[in-house]
Amino acid sequence: MRRLFGLVTLTLALSLPLAGQSGAGQAPGQPVPGMPGTGQRTPPRGAQPPRSPDEALKGTAVLRGLVVAADSGAPIRRARVAARAAEGSASGSALTNDEGRFEIKELPAGRFAISASKSGYVTLSYGQRRPNQPGTPVELADGQVIERLQLALPRGGVITGRVFDDVGDPMAGVDVAALQYRFAAGGRMLARAGDGGADRTDDQGSFRLYGLPPGEYIVSGASRQGTVILSNVASNEADGYPTTYYPGTPNAAEAARVTVRTGQETGGVNFALALTRMARVAGRAVNAQGQPLARGMLMLLPADQLFMSVANVGNSMLRPDGTFQFNSVAPGRYELSIRPMGPSTPDSEFASIPVTVGTDDIDNLLVVTAVGARATGTIVTDEGTLPPFRSALVQIFATPTTFDRRFAGGGPAAIRDDFTFELSGLSGRSLVRAGVEGSGWYLKAILHDGQDVTDTGLDFTPGATVDGLQVVLTQKVTELSGAVLDDRGRAVLDADVVVFAANPDRWTFQSRHVRTARPDQQGRYSIKNLPPGDDYLVVAVRDLEAGEFADPGFLQSVRDLGVRVTLGEGEMKVQDVRVVPRP
Repeated sequence: MRRLFGLVTLTLALSLPLAGQSGAGQAPGQPVPGMPGTGQRTPPRGAQPPRSPDEALKGTAVLRGLVVAADSGAPIRRARVAARAAEGSASGSALTNDEGRFEIKELPAGRFAISASKSGYVTLSYGQRRPNQPGTPVELADGQVIERLQLALPRGGVITGRVFDDVGDPMAGVDVAALQYRFAAGGRMLARAGDGGADRTDDQGSFRLYGLPPGEYIVSGASRQGTVILSNVASNEADGYPTTYYPGTPNAAEAARVTVRTGQETGGVNFALALTRMARVAGRAVNAQGQPLARGMLMLLPADQLFMSVANVGNSMLRPDGTFQFNSVAPGRYELSIRPMGPSTPDSEFASIPVTVGTDDIDNLLVVTAVGARATGTIVTDEGTLPPFRSALVQIFATPTTFDRRFAGGGPAAIRDDFTFELSGLSGRSLVRAGVEGSGWYLKAILHDGQDVTDTGLDFTPGATVDGLQVVLTQKVTELSGAVLDDRGRAVLDADVVVFAANPDRWTFQSRHVRTARPDQQGRYSIKNLPPGDDYLVVAVRDLEAGEFADPGFLQSVRDLGVRVTLGEGEMKVQDVRVVPRP
């Protein structure tokens, strides 16, 4: 597996040197590769004034290259190659021609993640050595042309099988998916794999999952005959088929792993859906005045899954008298949400409550909606002036502080030409976040009554209005960069650099104080816009799973291995880091 993913290569022919490079290959003011980092400050590369977001969306750099099949070296036609900026929203894409060649033009300077995809092949990023790991970003300078860029795509693995009912008859219309555990919110949760990792069984109960990277998978089947999507219709069916995992258990922890190898088909993954007593969830929704809620969309969502399918997500419409009903709900923990029909307004009402379903029907659930909280404020620069670009480039939204409320949150905000804004539909404790399309401007702080609430958030009480928020934007951003080295001082391209606050209290859900990056084609990493004023630890490790960098357990395990760094406002530091073995 390691050998296969090592086939993804880039051969670079540079028409211009990388920004900041001298003829000797060493950037002025930066340490010589192989020497330990000194933590010294360096001036911004290029010493050019930052461009406005409008100017930063297009540039003059070009990527050219070739996409081939890893097993034969034959060119792959009509593969999609995408280049996405690590900072800002700049991106570009192209399809390969009959010779497998592509060209992406008008890219601005910056770091780009480059990926290639084609049906039947594993989607890969440049520099990706193993499945579910990020690739190596490519650094581009203004006017630079990178040619002979090559990505070799391995053929995806395949899982085939059949799904039966409890008496052994084939089941048609079953949603089958290949799942893998991924790190999220401090733990491992099931997530769907790849574009070809889902299928629906035919009349013989057969399915085919394709384009899968090598690895171990859990295969799930969810019957549309037992789905909760059909509601408000009387149902006398007491039994049904909940989501079932190969070889035939409704408990994901008891599922068997299916091993997939590159370009090979794993067949015989046959299983029967488990017949289970299903429940009805019915009740009534009223508004804040106690009157029946006649219009609204209801969703019944699994509370502890990253992946969603038609068969485990319930949708319902309210009846005119405010009553609702979900049929054939499998036992489990859910979140029942009510949202307005169409775009929300400041007067729209919302509700979100936890529901635990067993084998008994729930018939008298009362859901009381309330007008979401509002938040108003202004957008300013750290100089106290209005930003020097169009207000339409700014996005402001609210996001929950905990994973169990990940479906909550308000926004995006309505932003006026004078840079005032209003967020509506808010509830619970939430963080306010802002971004500027393009590059050069970043969120510095969210202030309320003179207090910095950027990382603590605010409690939004239904129906309340929180006035006087200030969204402060800045161009004085921190940057931590350096070389990633092995124990002999050689550049390393296949490690992950993790920068995290030394204070464990900062290791929270969606924390700004925990970041990760991959070294570029020269073995250098760069992380911008870490909040200043904190002590940070920097560590480089191999074989980090997707999302694992934010897992508090992992951070605790490498805490004593990190190099300590402090960053002041607008400070740019160079800190080389050596790869350490996983504890």
